Amino acid sequence: MSHIDIADPSVIAIPIKDTGERLISVEGLIEIGPPAESSATQEHYHLLRESVVKKLIRAQSHLPTGLRFRIYEGYRCPRFQSELFEQQLTRELAINPLLTSEEAFKNASLLVAPVTTYEGKTLSPPHSTGGALDIEIVNTSGQVLDFGMEIKEWSTVPAELCETKTPNLSSLALSNRNLLCSVLQAEGFVNYTREWWHFSYGDQYWLM
Repeated sequence: MSHIDIADPSVIAIPIKDTGERLISVEGLIEIGPPAESSATQEHYHLLRESVVKKLIRAQSHLPTGLRFRIYEGYRCPRFQSELFEQQLTRELAINPLLTSEEAFKNASLLVAPVTTYEGKTLSPPHSTGGALDIEIVNTSGQVLDFGMEIKEWSTVPAELCETKTPNLSSLALSNRNLLCSVLQAEGFVNYTREWWHFSYGDQYWLM
């Protein structure tokens, strides 16, 4: 399938402004997992814009009985976003050392939004706006449903497996991905199609 990439020029060209909406913790409202990627994110990963949290609560009420959301990561400070991007850039070059620096930058941008363009212009990555989140569904035992992979495996599995509509999924994994998309999209969230777990509300990607 075709994708609109998260750092596509058409996306990052959309004007944005700070609305002044506060960030609030989802703790006690939506289940959260351990700090994503690094303990350095502990202070921020459970924060989202207030309107986003309200929409999540409504969306969760439409899940089948016994299922609930679990937030993998919400707000990500620009400093840590930059660290994640550099790690992904290193992985891209390790996989294919013949890539030019610009090609590697573009490839890394498919799964981790950069904090600047290749030319150095400052960007506002979705996770740093409080409007983007990584989310999964768990059962009554707290086990993540079968999505064909877990979010935490994103950097070790083939990139194609991360795509929402990747082929060759089991019927169960496909059904669970469709469930996640349907309940969130009904509340106005937009899925980033290269990552089944990533949804936006109110950021540049959401406006596409």
